Amino acid sequence: MIVEFILSLLVLFLTSSLCILTSGGLIRELFEPALLLSIPGILAVMIFLSGYGKSFLRIFYPPKRMKNTELSELKKIDGALGFAFRALIFICCFIMLISAIYFYLNFDETQTLGFNLSVLILSIFYLAFFGMIILTLKGKNKTRIIRFMTDETEPEKPDPVSAKQKVRCVCKILISLVLIICLYYLIIYTSTVNHSGQEPLSFNYLRDIPGLIYIFIPPFLLLAVSGNFKNFFKALKYAATNTKLSVSQKAISMNAVRLLGLIMLLEGIMNALAGYLGMLFNLIDRSMLGTNYLIACVPLIYALLINLVLLPIESKISLLGDSE
Repeated sequence: MIVEFILSLLVLFLTSSLCILTSGGLIRELFEPALLLSIPGILAVMIFLSGYGKSFLRIFYPPKRMKNTELSELKKIDGALGFAFRALIFICCFIMLISAIYFYLNFDETQTLGFNLSVLILSIFYLAFFGMIILTLKGKNKTRIIRFMTDETEPEKPDPVSAKQKVRCVCKILISLVLIICLYYLIIYTSTVNHSGQEPLSFNYLRDIPGLIYIFIPPFLLLAVSGNFKNFFKALKYAATNTKLSVSQKAISMNAVRLLGLIMLLEGIMNALAGYLGMLFNLIDRSMLGTNYLIACVPLIYALLINLVLLPIESKISLLGDSE
């Protein structure tokens, strides 16, 4: 999976670089040498101590060697990637906590605030950055495991669904989405106070073109790198038409939907944090601070909204595979 690793790295580096540039920052602000050395270093030590070292190194094998990998080894690779992601979360959250402590301990010294704040932001930025790479590789390997196991069993054909059931399912989804959106607007306009004269959820802000590009194009590129691009749209079709699925179809579809949701969430977090770093260079004019913060949050807003849509789709697909 060395090719997928390199492609994921290039996509995320290009995205994060463009994001901080459009936010008014500099690309070099994304690089903190101590963090870039420490986070992968600590992660490598933890993987070695876990016993997953050899399995994790297999992701850097060329495609020809990966094709001959047995099912048992594929499962070990999946376990190694899962362990690496969990360890990455703990490592980055620990660094964030320490930097936050130093930030507030030196709150009265303005010369240290920017440095400590940037370390705090970058610790979570690197969590999202490296986490998306790990999830992309894990999604690729998971699909390979499912297909490997499917080859050992007889394929099952999905049962046909009537047109009436399809229409009923689509109407149910649309009505539910409208109801959820209305309830969220009710919470926003009755439980919050806003005297700025600006509406944060208005179309003027949510149509931010760079933010839309960052949250939609890179996640789908990573989904394509993982080999789950077609599987995701098949999953949407299954959920919309209420098609009964075989065991393999259910597993592949759920893997694709879950993978896109996690990647979009981390992509939204990464882009928002890159926007926050850009804001640190434009703190002179505080009148635009709220607007800049809002625009930086646009990718994360879309990521959360899309995940709210993907969650019931994933649940629906899981039910389509259950016997009634």
